[in-house]
Amino acid sequence: MKTIQVLESSEFDGKSGHVDYLLDGKSIHEPLVKVKEENLPFPYGSLTPIQSVFYRHYSEGNALVSSPTSSGKSLISLLFFLKNRTGRFIYTAPTRSLIWEKFKEFKPFFKRVGVRTGDLIEELSEIDQPAVVCTYESLISAARNRAKWFEEAGAIVIDEVHVIRDEGRGAVIEELVSYALSEEVPLLLLSATIPGATELAKWIRAELFIESKWRPVPLERKVFNLRKLLKKSNLPTDTPEEKVVSAVETLNLKGKSLVFVPRKDLGWQALLVENSKFGKEVLNETLPFIPIERKGEKVAFHNADVPQEEREKIEKEFKEGDLNRLYATQTLAYGVNLPADNVVVFIRGNFDRFTYSYRFFPDPLTILQMEGRAGRFGLSKKGYSYLIVTGAKENAIEEALKEEMEKPFETALSEGLVREGSACPNRKKSVLSLMLLGPVVRYGQRWQEAVKELFSLKRNPLLIKELQEILEELQTLGFLENTKPTSLTKLLVSSFVSPYCFIEFGQRLKETEKLRSEDPTVGYLFTVRPFIRREFNPKTVTLFTGKGFLEEAGKIISKIETETNMRVKDNSEVLIFYAKGGFFYYKNVARPPGELSNLSPESSLLGQLLCRLNLFEFDTLHRVIMMVRGGVPFKYSLISSIEGLGYMRSNALAVAGELLKIPNEIALINGIREGMGEYLEALKEALSFRHDSVKALEREVSAIVKIVSKVKFPLGNERLLKFLSSIFVGRREAIKLSKEEALEVLRENVTGKEESESKG
Repeated sequence: MKTIQVLESSEFDGKSGHVDYLLDGKSIHEPLVKVKEENLPFPYGSLTPIQSVFYRHYSEGNALVSSPTSSGKSLISLLFFLKNRTGRFIYTAPTRSLIWEKFKEFKPFFKRVGVRTGDLIEELSEIDQPAVVCTYESLISAARNRAKWFEEAGAIVIDEVHVIRDEGRGAVIEELVSYALSEEVPLLLLSATIPGATELAKWIRAELFIESKWRPVPLERKVFNLRKLLKKSNLPTDTPEEKVVSAVETLNLKGKSLVFVPRKDLGWQALLVENSKFGKEVLNETLPFIPIERKGEKVAFHNADVPQEEREKIEKEFKEGDLNRLYATQTLAYGVNLPADNVVVFIRGNFDRFTYSYRFFPDPLTILQMEGRAGRFGLSKKGYSYLIVTGAKENAIEEALKEEMEKPFETALSEGLVREGSACPNRKKSVLSLMLLGPVVRYGQRWQEAVKELFSLKRNPLLIKELQEILEELQTLGFLENTKPTSLTKLLVSSFVSPYCFIEFGQRLKETEKLRSEDPTVGYLFTVRPFIRREFNPKTVTLFTGKGFLEEAGKIISKIETETNMRVKDNSEVLIFYAKGGFFYYKNVARPPGELSNLSPESSLLGQLLCRLNLFEFDTLHRVIMMVRGGVPFKYSLISSIEGLGYMRSNALAVAGELLKIPNEIALINGIREGMGEYLEALKEALSFRHDSVKALEREVSAIVKIVSKVKFPLGNERLLKFLSSIFVGRREAIKLSKEEALEVLRENVTGKEESESKG
C-alpha cells in the first residue's frame, strides 16, 4: 500500500499553487497538475493539492482518502472513475441533499446521471445511465436484489465513510464494502475525519491511502471556558439558553456562523431567547413555541426534529440568503455540505473517576466533524472554530481531540451495536439476520465469501458464532431451506424487513382482527408497524404538543393492550397519533416534525411488501399506505393523495368530514366542490382550530376549495400506484398506465386471498 500524507504547507488559491507531501518518509514538493496539460475534462486551471497527488499516484485497485471538508473529494471521485472506465460509476452518500448536490456536480461530466434516493419518480425509471448517485440504502437494496445497475458496477465511491461507525446505518456500509471486496470491484472511500484510517485502508486492501493535513481554508481554533467567557458580557445569563446566546453574542462573530449545541431542547430554547429577548426573526415554522413576529436579522435551528421541507429551506437560506446564524445539533455535522465562516461548539465535559479521564459530549470525533464546516473556500481567508467548554479545563478538550484520531478503527458492529431500537423486536439480531441474508440471497451457497470480508468478523470472531446461531434458527423457523432462502425471505430482504419483524407482524395480524374492524386507524397501523424501520421518538412529539400527546398516547396504548393483550413497545402510539391528524390542533406546528415529516419512501416499501404478501384487499391496503404516507385517518386517508393539500389541509378536510359524519372522502369532496353551505361551514369550523383571524381562515378555506375543485376521481397518488402496479406488469408497462389502469391492475392482483384462506 502506498501511503501519502499531504502537508499543511501545500498551497492553492483556486487557480494555481503547489503540493508538499510525504511518501515513504521522503518529503516531496511539486507543482499542481495543470488540467489542460493533462487533457483532463474539467473546467479548472489546475487540480487542488490532494487531487494532484491522487491523479499522479493512483493507478488501480482500491483507495482511501481522508481529507478535510471542501478539499476537493468530489473531483477525486471523477479521477477515480477515469482510471476505472469499464462499467458503471456509482457514487453513494448518506443523505438525499448530498446526492442531489453530487448529481448537479457530476452531470456536466457524464451528461446522463441516474438517481436513487427512494423517491418514486426515480424508482419507476430504469437505470441505464453510465453514472448513478444513490443513498446507502438504495445501493444495498440493488446489491441484495442483483439489480442490473449494480451488477454492471465498474467503480464504487462511498462518501462520508465514517458513518460506518453509526449504530443505525453502519452495518449497511460494512455489507456494501464486503460485496465490493469479494467481487473485486474498485472501491474508493472518502471521509473528512476517521480514526484509525490506516487500519481501514488495510481492511479494504487499498493500493493508495492519502491522508491530508492541508485545508483549502486554514482553520484557527480557539477554546473558551463558558464561565470565563460570560464574565466579559453584560447580557442575560440566568438560564442555560441565555448563557448560550449571550456567549455567542460575546464572541462578536462576522459572517456565516454555525452554532452547535449538545441538546435539541437547549437549541429550541436558545431560538426562543433569540426571538423574545434579542429581537431576531425565526425562520423555522414548526416550533415548540409560538414566536413573536419580527422583521430583521434572521436565526434558525437545524436538527432531526425539523421537517424535511423546512430543513431544506433553512439550508438554502444559510448557503445563499441572509441567514447568518444557524443553531444546530450534531445531525448537521454529518452528510450535509454547509460550510460557514465560524463554527461554535458548546461542549459538556465530565471527569470519569474510574478511567481517570474526561468524557465529552458531543464526542471528540463529532466535534472534529463540526469543525470541518469552518471556512468557505473562495469566500473566506480563514475558518474559525470556537470550542466553549463547561465541566472541563480548556486543555482537556484539545488533548481529547488529538487522542481521538489515534484510536483504532471501529465499525458499529465491531463496537458491539449496543443501542437497542424500538422498530425491531431484537435490534442486533434483526440487523445481523439481514447482514447474513443479504449475502445468502446474493451468493447462495457461496454466501460466506462476502461475510468473511466483514471487518467486524476480523475484529470480533465471536460474531461468527452469533451468525451461525441465527442461520440455524432461521432454518428452524422455515426462512431457509437447506441454507437456501425461501421466496418469502427474498421478499423480506428486498424490503429491509428482518424475519424477526415478520414474525412479530404475524402475531399482530392474528390478535388485531377485532381492533382493525372497530378502529382501523389504530388496528392496521399497529399491525404493520414491524415493517416500518423508523424509530419514532415520543419525546419529539411531546416537545411540540406537551400533555396533549401524552394523554392521547395513553388512550392509544390502553386501547391496543386491552383489545389485543399485546404490549406496545415500539412507539406505535407516535405513528398512530400522526395518522389520526394529531398535529392539526397545534398552531405552533406547521408540519409533522422529525421522522414523520417524510414517510413516503417507507410507505412505498410498505406498499410493495403488502401487495406481494396479498393479505389485504387492495382498497384496504391503499388506505393503510396513505395513512403512513400522508398522516390522515383511515376513513379519509385518500384525501392526502390530492396534490397541494399537505398534512394540515388534508386533516382539516378529515375533521370537517367527522363533524358532518360523512362515511368517506368522496362525498365530502363532492359537497365542498359543489359549494354546499353545510360542508363549507364544517370546513370553516375545522380550520378555526388553527386560525384565529377571520381573514386567515377565509384565505385558507378559499385555498382548499380551489384545490378540491380540480380533483379528478379516482383518488390516489399516480406515481405510487404506477410503482406498485410495476410489481405485476413491470416498470416499462407501469409507466404507460393511467391512474385508473394502475388501480385496475392492483385490484385484480391484490385480493387478500391469503388472509381469507388462512381464516378458512
